[in-house]
Amino acid sequence: MKKQPEVTAATRQKIMDAFWTLYKEKAIDKISVAEITTITGNNRGTFYRYFKDVYAVLEQIEADLLRDVGGEVQHILSSHIFEDHLRDINLLYTMTIPIFKKHEEKIFTLLGKNGDPKFTSEFRKSIQSMLIKFWDFSDDTEHLDYLLEYTYSAMFGLMAKWYENGNDLTEDEFFKMAQGLVANGVLGHCKHLPAQA
Repeated sequence: MKKQPEVTAATRQKIMDAFWTLYKEKAIDKISVAEITTITGNNRGTFYRYFKDVYAVLEQIEADLLRDVGGEVQHILSSHIFEDHLRDINLLYTMTIPIFKKHEEKIFTLLGKNGDPKFTSEFRKSIQSMLIKFWDFSDDTEHLDYLLEYTYSAMFGLMAKWYENGNDLTEDEFFKMAQGLVANGVLGHCKHLPAQA
């Protein structure tokens, strides 16, 4: 008798969740199928019914994350009409940070020291594609690759540091700092800070 689709999906998700628990703490080449099945309470046969190896689990998690983040960002971009003068990075932060916050553990783990370079490349391409749509850039925009790299690096550098620091700033504080940096640069932002006592 075949298993119900929801049981199959739940078992698959349980394996992915167990893998993720381990992957947050160590590199993929240190994770074994035995460790995953110990957490899930399944046998090795169950694991191999769903995944070829631990790398296939990681690939599925990455694909799901890219699909979910991309879909949520696309939904926001397609449900707004932007006037040209409002297409600035502050609006982009305001619109997208809730999405990235929702997925931050997976995003910044996968972009981090134990992360997958292939995911980093795919994620960068996905976000840069979003930036092209947001700013309505054409392929012949001068220095397009530099503009996209600068924006991507600035956005995710700041958000990665915020995550690494345990979200020590409120969202309002983070937005204010990000907006100050975008508007005034680092030196201009520092001039606007209150004097230290």
